[in-house]
Amino acid sequence: MTGSWLQSGRAALAALLLTPMLSVAENGFGTNSATARLRFTVIVPPVFRVLQVTPTADGYDYLIWTNMKSVMIGGREYRFTRLGENTVRVPTAPGDTWVVHGL
Repeated sequence: MTGSWLQSGRAALAALLLTPMLSVAENGFGTNSATARLRFTVIVPPVFRVLQVTPTADGYDYLIWTNMKSVMIGGREYRFTRLGENTVRVPTAPGDTWVVHGL
């Protein structure tokens, strides 16, 4: 009895090996295709760098680089037409007033 069971098992295994296998990785369209959405979020911190300071008769000209449309300096807002290098004119304080600048 054991021998007939073993022979029938071998015959079934041979039949499985001889049949063409279906591939799971086949290309397909329609119901076999899938779509997905992927979103990237990039956080850019604000940057403000003073590149050059030039004294003028009215005050100081600061050549700066920034990635912001506007900055607040001394309670006054300075707006820029573009990102990158810009010049900020800061008037001299009257009299013996000291202005401390730097980061």
